[in-house]
Amino acid sequence: MGVQHRILVVDDEEPLRRGLARMITGLGHIVELAADAEEGLEKALASPPDLIITDLQLPRRSGLDMVADLQERGIESTFVVLTAHGSIDSAVEATRRGVYDYLTKPVKAERLETVIMKGLERASMRQEVIHLRREMVRSGRFQKLVGQAPSMLQLYRLIEQIAPSSAPVLITGESGTGKEVVARAIHNLSPRASARFVAISCASIPESLLEDEILGHEKGAFTSASSMRAGVFELAHQGTIFLDEIAEMPVGLQSKLLRVLEDRRVRRIGGERETPIDVRVLAATNAHIDERLTEGTFREDLYFRLNVFNLHLPPLRDRIEDIPILAQSFLEEYAAENGKPVVGISSEAMDEMRHHAWPGNVRELRNAVQRAVILCPGAEVRPVDLPPAVRAGSGARPGQYRAGDPFPAVRPVFGSAPREDGSIQLAVGTPLDEVERVVILRTLESCGDNKTRTASILGISAKTLHSKLNRYGVRDDGRGNRPESGSAR
Repeated sequence: MGVQHRILVVDDEEPLRRGLARMITGLGHIVELAADAEEGLEKALASPPDLIITDLQLPRRSGLDMVADLQERGIESTFVVLTAHGSIDSAVEATRRGVYDYLTKPVKAERLETVIMKGLERASMRQEVIHLRREMVRSGRFQKLVGQAPSMLQLYRLIEQIAPSSAPVLITGESGTGKEVVARAIHNLSPRASARFVAISCASIPESLLEDEILGHEKGAFTSASSMRAGVFELAHQGTIFLDEIAEMPVGLQSKLLRVLEDRRVRRIGGERETPIDVRVLAATNAHIDERLTEGTFREDLYFRLNVFNLHLPPLRDRIEDIPILAQSFLEEYAAENGKPVVGISSEAMDEMRHHAWPGNVRELRNAVQRAVILCPGAEVRPVDLPPAVRAGSGARPGQYRAGDPFPAVRPVFGSAPREDGSIQLAVGTPLDEVERVVILRTLESCGDNKTRTASILGISAKTLHSKLNRYGVRDDGRGNRPESGSAR
């Protein structure tokens, strides 16, 4: 006897359930029975089976509805659908849902036995893929994402959970953190992986062209419309569309996008006919959505429509422990691409990278390593091969001194008034909390009360900055308890 598998049979006809149970136990496997979708859902969630055989037409809910519910909840069983009323439409829908096989009743025993055996082979292969995926996560790699920080491991788990569904996802994070990489990972792990992934940047396309890019147009819709052109929603039919920098979309176009998402239909510019679409929508932004909602530049109803799941990507400065594994990954990629014999990074160069603030996040690190590999004359990247901004310490966080650096001379000068060169003088013995307060508030002042830029310069998150400003009594308009010139209270 081979490997013993668990199989769940869901059918409202008791004689068929019993017949399938005899066949499955005869093949040496364990069988569970359910009479409807609700019972099948409950049993599958309690102990996920390797294979689920379900009737299409069940009391109250269909077998495909049950399949969709299980996939939404991360159950990765192999599905086989049986039906007494076969149709092309239902077969297409079953295939789109990721069903392994679709059989019309009455099914010959030999045919069903073959499908069960091949379905279980597929289930075993999927389990191997899942095992390999988890091994890659342990090594700090997931799809094309790299990192072992707790925040990244949590991100990987969330992606695995939500990828099988068709629910919209809003991906947030600073520029350069890898939002499109996350979107592609979700698509690649979804049942839509074999269909198109279409990405569009709402910030890089002129407002006058963005609507045409999204909806498409009919021939003659405007002067230059010499032929019909499908929009990105039609191009992504049965696949995934990625709307990058969604917060930059004009408010007027946001309402049209909302209509498309709600109706699941697209009407091209200049057209009268609406085209049905089946698209999963992933959106991303590096903007503070709360501020955009307050300002009225982003529609609240669209936000709630897109934000079914929210994935936030941490900035690189908040996961410094991932810099070595990211840098080595990029080094191997660019060494192979450029035919360079570079195999590692010196401890001195790595120390420089660990102490840089990386305002451009992973994208900046990737570019820095690419430059270093191209310039490196030997087998190991040296500090001199890194960009000047990294090795000169210009990216170090304010007030940060590295191991081995000479400690700066302390002058017993009182007062926190900013000097002409932009520096601040503080008294010897000033409490560290007060030093932090003065530096934050003076930096905010020098940035014209731009909190996003202030947070970036200080190397902290915007959330951390807002929290500290609230503690200092500084209101949203920038007013409040500022350090007085000539004193460090």
